[in-house]
Amino acid sequence: MKKKRIVIFVLLIMIVLCFLFKDKLIQTYVKMFHEHLEAYSENLLGNSEMRSTTYGLWDVDICHEEKMVEFMTGGFGLAPSTVYKGFYYSRDNAHTVFSVADASIATMEVDGDSATWTDGTDNNGKSIRIIDNWFWFEASF
Repeated sequence: MKKKRIVIFVLLIMIVLCFLFKDKLIQTYVKMFHEHLEAYSENLLGNSEMRSTTYGLWDVDICHEEKMVEFMTGGFGLAPSTVYKGFYYSRDNAHTVFSVADASIATMEVDGDSATWTDGTDNNGKSIRIIDNWFWFEASF
């Protein structure tokens, strides 16, 4: 009985840690498998007909104009206060405004490997370089 409690306790701790460090785990995944992800992203960008798809459990949006592919890894909240998280591939190796924001009116401040943006409303976000061509983003709407 005592062994069973210890196993359950360890499993609960592992679940909590995975939940707390989910973003870092995903960023590590991108670092480890960026070559495969880049080939996948380039294939999507090469298909001008395609706008969205999935990659495992993640929704993927293809932004041909910005030469960027977004992988949505999570989100929470209810309108008008929603937060989206994920990572994106930028062929140009540049920070990009989250695709559902109005990029034509958004302003972005880049500071090295991180950037913040806003479109003048309560829509805002940030991105952080994971490695070349790959960025982590969080966007609030």
